Parts: sequence; structure tokens; C-alpha cells
Amino acid sequence: MKNHVYFFIVLISVFTFWSCSTNRNMTQSDAGEPNIVDRGYDQVLEKDATKRTGTVKPNEKSPSNRTLADMIRGLPGVTVTGSDDNLRILVRGMGSFSNNDPLFVINGSAVGLNFAQIAASINPNEITSVSVLKGSDAAIYGTRGANGVILIRTK
Repeated sequence: MKNHVYFFIVLISVFTFWSCSTNRNMTQSDAGEPNIVDRGYDQVLEKDATKRTGTVKPNEKSPSNRTLADMIRGLPGVTVTGSDDNLRILVRGMGSFSNNDPLFVINGSAVGLNFAQIAASINPNEITSVSVLKGSDAAIYGTRGANGVILIRTK
């Protein structure tokens, strides 16, 4: 009877060790780096994110002529109309509130709703990624994020 107990203890130990080592390897991408999703206040592994967010990453090797507006136009589910200072961005469509502008967050800090001021304060060649948050992912910003959130990461 004692031999059976020892056998099960060894079996459980081996199984636990094996499952821990395979989970660690499964969270990494083909390049050996974990896939990380930016959610504003924190960053999580892609497998732990609640939903897929759209992200645009400009070419990091050489500067481009793309503006912030061009990068935002590349995000899925975002409607951009107008040009220059009259640019209008809608993440969640028209709402019943008087202001439908998304919240802009730069490097984790909420900076406001006015696209013209934000575009004037950022050099487009310094941007490493632009992402959009909608729905429950944007809820961490409270009522400010009710119309969606545009996350901007810089160098």
C-alpha cells in the first residue's frame, strides 16, 4: 500500500513539473519574445487580453512622411473625416452626448480630447505604436473613455 502512495506522489510531482514547463514555452512567440498587448494602464500577454485591439506600428528603421492622422486612419473601427485642424475622429460612432471625441492617452497619461493640440505636440517620427481601445477595455478610463481611447506610445 505504501508503494502505491509513493508512486502517486512521484507521478503528481512529475506531472506538475511538466505542465509548468510547457506553459512557460507556450506563452512565447516564434521569435522567443512574448506577444504583449497594450491596454493603457497596463500591458498583458496577448492570450490574456479580453479582445483584439487594432495597432499601427510605423516603420522604426527610417522616418516616414506619415502623420498621426494617417496612422489613426489605419486603425480598424475608427472613422476619420476632415483634414488638418478640422479633423474628426469617431471610434464608437455617433452617440447621444454632445462630445463624441475619443480620449487620447500618450505613454500612459490621459492628455485630452482635442486632436489638433495633440498632433501639434507630437513628432510623428517619435511614435512607436498607435492603438485603439473600445468597450470594456476603454472602461478603465471611466466616462472619459466612453467614446473610445486612442493609445499613443512614443520613443
